[in-house]
Amino acid sequence: MRTMNISGGGAISHDSPTRSKSRRENFVCENPQTSGDKSQGTLTKRELAHAIYSVCPSISHSQAKKLVEAVLDEIVSTLAHGEEVNFRGFGKFAVRQKSERPGRNPKTGVSALIAARKVVTFKTSGILKAEVDGE
Repeated sequence: MRTMNISGGGAISHDSPTRSKSRRENFVCENPQTSGDKSQGTLTKRELAHAIYSVCPSISHSQAKKLVEAVLDEIVSTLAHGEEVNFRGFGKFAVRQKSERPGRNPKTGVSALIAARKVVTFKTSGILKAEVDGE
């Protein structure tokens, strides 16, 4: 299992009584979204790279983009090898094997066999649950 601690650097301390409602407030893009941007309400890789650039101005935009890609590639390859990825204070990604099971087409009602497959699951940490819940 790989574990990454995301509570370093610019993260908000959980000991502080005056905690921000949302960590994402720190990463709001200065540029308003254009009509061509489909990411309304969704954090995109581009916005994540911009947030990294904003926190670490010593790196370039292209380096921030490469960093986001490298992290995501590492997560994908770790999961592909069947290992878990654990971000302390955020949650855990894991691969789970689902067995073959009977199912049916909801439109036609015809029975069909759903093949066995692997799925990626995510379990949130208590800290993330509390943050989302507003506690």
